[in-house]
Amino acid sequence: MVAAPSMPAFPADKFEVFKNAVMVELTNRKNTHDAVWGIDRLIWLVDSELREKVWAQLERVWQAQESRDDQKLDKAVKGMCKAYTAMEDWATANGVPEIPDVRQIEHQQPDGTVLVVVPDERAKRLYLQQWPGTTDRVIWTMAEIAIIISKQAAGALAEIKRQWPDSQLVSVGGPSGFDDMENDLDMSKPSTLPKLFDTKAFVR
Repeated sequence: MVAAPSMPAFPADKFEVFKNAVMVELTNRKNTHDAVWGIDRLIWLVDSELREKVWAQLERVWQAQESRDDQKLDKAVKGMCKAYTAMEDWATANGVPEIPDVRQIEHQQPDGTVLVVVPDERAKRLYLQQWPGTTDRVIWTMAEIAIIISKQAAGALAEIKRQWPDSQLVSVGGPSGFDDMENDLDMSKPSTLPKLFDTKAFVR
């Protein structure tokens, strides 16, 4: 997958600064394309010859990043921007409509799948008509999300969100939590550690 641009760490590597600078251009071009045509929609609708060329161009961007060649990367990024234009021209010539506004929210996740939130079932049906046969997106209605939140939150999270509207729910586990730590405690055997407190003293 092609690396997304980010602010370089300082002291900065010269190529990393250049890479992130030019990748902003590509990201902006993709965002403009996706806002009109939908995230990765046209790549599945164009003919196979154009699709192959677009994927080949995207691979050139990746190869230039890996080889740390600034001239190749600059050329590859410009070529990829033209690839978006080529897909848009193809869509216009073949009567493919722009993505209808059903008040959808699209979010592309790190694994490439697209999370979509739509207002209701009618909006979901209209949205799905634009992606016949695709399996790269997960679509939820607001009603479905409300059910999940009410079931999972059990009131506690909802109260937190009410008290602190700017709070953010994040995933816990992996490198950011404790799920990645090895559990070396054997709970099946009595503890051999010395008792620091006499718990019986607290029993009344």
